[in-house]
Amino acid sequence: MNRLISSIRLLTAAATVTTLLSGAALADDVTIRVTTVNPPTGESWKEVMATAERVTQRTEGRVKFEGYPSGQLGTTTDSIEQASQGLPIMTFTSASFLAGFGVPELSIVEGPFIVSNAEEGERLANSELMQGFYDRLAEASGLRVVALNWFDGPRHMIGTAAYPTPDDLKGVRMRVPPVETWLKTFEPMGVAATTVEAAEVYSALSQGVVTAAEAPLTGIRASGWHEPVKEITLTGHFNLFLGWVMSDAAFQQISEADRAILLEEFRKGGQNLTKQSIDLESGIRAEFESKGVTFHEADVEAYRAATAGFYKSFPNWPEGLYEQVRAAATGN
Repeated sequence: MNRLISSIRLLTAAATVTTLLSGAALADDVTIRVTTVNPPTGESWKEVMATAERVTQRTEGRVKFEGYPSGQLGTTTDSIEQASQGLPIMTFTSASFLAGFGVPELSIVEGPFIVSNAEEGERLANSELMQGFYDRLAEASGLRVVALNWFDGPRHMIGTAAYPTPDDLKGVRMRVPPVETWLKTFEPMGVAATTVEAAEVYSALSQGVVTAAEAPLTGIRASGWHEPVKEITLTGHFNLFLGWVMSDAAFQQISEADRAILLEEFRKGGQNLTKQSIDLESGIRAEFESKGVTFHEADVEAYRAATAGFYKSFPNWPEGLYEQVRAAATGN
């Protein structure tokens, strides 16, 4: 029944978009369906709902939103494809997912240890270099990046054991998304990469389908992964460039003034989420430890060395891209 209802909603949305695109260049008002595979308990969902409310208020109701957390409109890939086809959908995703839609260079910003802190991430996400990638994405795939500065903290490993060095990962059945960035990072370290949808990781850890996963502390808490497994290794291997992407066709239906409000508020939402994530980390660690979770320090330099080959494994990247990205991140 839920699947039928979702299908009806999507068909209605498709009809709406067709009507809009066949008429005037701008619509009087637009309703955007905001979707994510993450649960409504996650900090990113709470923040996007607050951000959506600010946009609606500032546009005097011309830009409205409906929320669909927990994969109600399908997987991340499903919702990205729906947006690329012109449906008024906005989905939570990452740069590495978007790289597969015509701009392969986007995957480099989610390489291991590419940025040193949140400040570098914010600078890079809003740089001229990245804006050029965003414009190419809209042209190539009909997808408009609204913001990619929704940092939810460095990602760490959680599992049935500690993984202080890369050698400790050999043969470990780790949940890894089916994304080239992740696969090219973990597979060279001997991980038995296993694809599991985000909503199914809890049960996969509980049943031993996988024995490890990786996520920021805020994400681990929101999904409850610390309940079936109790060992966290602080690797900080990725700082994902997360955020929101929508149909460029629907984006263009919004007036220029309202588009500016949308972009401004979603960038502000990302800054809010980043600050919240940093502020929450120490409290989450104390909470987890009180529930029997053990934290382990990682040999970060050993992990850096083990993942250094990542930046030589993408033949479709232009020469000098790594240096351009680091310059944009540091402002030098």
